[in-house]
Amino acid sequence: MIGGIGVINTMVMSVYERTLEIGVFKASGWNDRRIMMMIMGESVVLTLVSYIIGLVIGVGVVELILSSPSMGSFIQPVYSVELFLKALGIAFLVGVVGGLYPAFRASRLAPTEALRYE
Repeated sequence: MIGGIGVINTMVMSVYERTLEIGVFKASGWNDRRIMMMIMGESVVLTLVSYIIGLVIGVGVVELILSSPSMGSFIQPVYSVELFLKALGIAFLVGVVGGLYPAFRASRLAPTEALRYE
């Protein structure tokens, strides 16, 4: 839930900061669907990069904890491909859901209003 809110916030601010750029795209002939796909693509890429960073940090911290003599026998991590694929699926879903509102908002932007914006 928190990750989804973070993605929505990041993408809304991205759309807000790039209003002029989106207006230029729309004025040069980009349709609503293409604008939406651009924003959704950015959202999914942002989420997948975050997934990879989180995965590396998570496994690294667990391995660091396991290297401690007092904690080595206390925790037994279980890594499985199924677990990583489920996490990837959830990350992808969060990216798609988190990018829907900003993408819809960007696609509905009027080119004249966007070009006037600064």
